[in-house]
Amino acid sequence: MTDIRVQNTKNNLTAALLSCLETKSVHELKVKDIIQAAGVSTRTFYQYYSDVNSLVKDTEDSFIADYLKSVEKDRDSLGNIDMNVPFEEQLETILNSTKNTIEFCFERKREIQLLLSDNGDIRFYNLIFKTGCDEFLKRMSKMKNISSFKMNEKEKMTMMINVQVFVHSMIGMVR
Repeated sequence: MTDIRVQNTKNNLTAALLSCLETKSVHELKVKDIIQAAGVSTRTFYQYYSDVNSLVKDTEDSFIADYLKSVEKDRDSLGNIDMNVPFEEQLETILNSTKNTIEFCFERKREIQLLLSDNGDIRFYNLIFKTGCDEFLKRMSKMKNISSFKMNEKEKMTMMINVQVFVHSMIGMVR
C-alpha cells in the first residue's frame, strides 16, 4: 500500500506536468518548470523521478493502467453476449460495449487532450492505440465459434481497418 503523502506528491507532480504541457512541448520542459509549477523542491522531484521523461512515462503508464481497469469492466459486461446471434451482431455488441471506457475518457479528458496535443508525447498515442487494438482482439476472443471463423485476406484487412477506426474514434472523442 502506497503512503498517502507519496501519492499526493506524485499527483501534484503529474498535475504540474499537465499544467506545463498547456504552454510548452514535452521536449522543451525542464525539471525546473515542473518543480516551479508543483511548488516542490528539486530534491523532492528527484526523489521520485530521474528527469522529465520519467515523469511523463509514469503519468502515461498510470493513465493506461487506469484505462485498462475501465476497459476490463466493459469487457466483463460481454459475459452476457448472446452467442446464438450471427457473428456480425456479436461483433456489433462488442463494439458497443464501451460505456465505462467512454465515462473514464470524459473524466480524464483534459489529461488525454494534453498528452495527445502537439505539446504531448507521441508515445502516449501509440500506447492508447496499441491498448485499444489489443482490447478489441480480446473481445473478439469471447465470441462464439471465433476459432472456426475463417476470413480471407480482404475480410482480415476490413476487420483491421474497422478496429483502427474504432480506436481512432475513441481517441478522437476526447481530443
